[in-house]
Amino acid sequence: MRLKAIPTKVRVWFIISLLSLTLCGIFTIIFKTGVLLYPTLYVEELLLHRPLTQVDCVFVEWKQLGEVGPSLVLTGILAIACLLSEYRRRILPYLFLLMLLGVGAEYIGKQHLAQFVPDPIHAGINTLDCPQIASKSTSLKVLVGLGAWWEAPQPHSGRIRIEQASANTDLAQAISSDRGWAVFGYPSGHAMRWSFLGLVACYLVWRQIRKRLLRILLMTATLLIAISGGLVLFYIGLHFTTDLIGGYLIGFALASWAIGLLLLNEKKNRWQTQLPVSEPAPIPPNELTNVGT
Repeated sequence: MRLKAIPTKVRVWFIISLLSLTLCGIFTIIFKTGVLLYPTLYVEELLLHRPLTQVDCVFVEWKQLGEVGPSLVLTGILAIACLLSEYRRRILPYLFLLMLLGVGAEYIGKQHLAQFVPDPIHAGINTLDCPQIASKSTSLKVLVGLGAWWEAPQPHSGRIRIEQASANTDLAQAISSDRGWAVFGYPSGHAMRWSFLGLVACYLVWRQIRKRLLRILLMTATLLIAISGGLVLFYIGLHFTTDLIGGYLIGFALASWAIGLLLLNEKKNRWQTQLPVSEPAPIPPNELTNVGT
């Protein structure tokens, strides 16, 4: 399809997608320079002041839904919803391709882009993701993942002491000591996948749900899913703020491109609807007789 043949509203979404990718590229360059190191670690140090609770274990189990396998299943469910919403069948491979492109971007980034984390901060971060549940049974993990936070094991007192010590680290001195870990977490795949799925689902709700109150409620829910999927990983110490920003920008770009493709693949596109051609009025019988003479 030629560019001029693409409707303006579709081009707008494609342009938004390209702008988001451009912003991601600029942010990645800034991230690579290291100028964001101190503010990123400062935010992590603030996070280490939060209490360790059993709810952390619930979030740890929830993160499984944002892994690649479950995300592909959710993409399939989203594609089925598109088919039921009168979109063409070819939208299904498009959605899967966009999701896999995001996974590829995550894989490449995590092979080459590292975040330096000093030893004291790294030790504290490792206490946030409920390490005490790792050795528990699968049945208990499933129960906790369903929201039964009271069944999760209590945080160990030693972990609490490590977190408190890390929260009071002299950050400037820790960075200057140059003793730490290279953490490869940029960009956040969870932030990318959840923002992609949540934003596309939000668009479908906006287009398909006619009841205003229900539409508002469902749009709010899908937007919360799009945002909170990455924030949960930050809360339990598995991603930094820089990781989230990179992931959200990629996810927003992919979702914008998907919305443009959805507009192009509506079975009844308004921009393709033509006005009905009016049929000529029948000639009265007396006029037909006159014409014959």
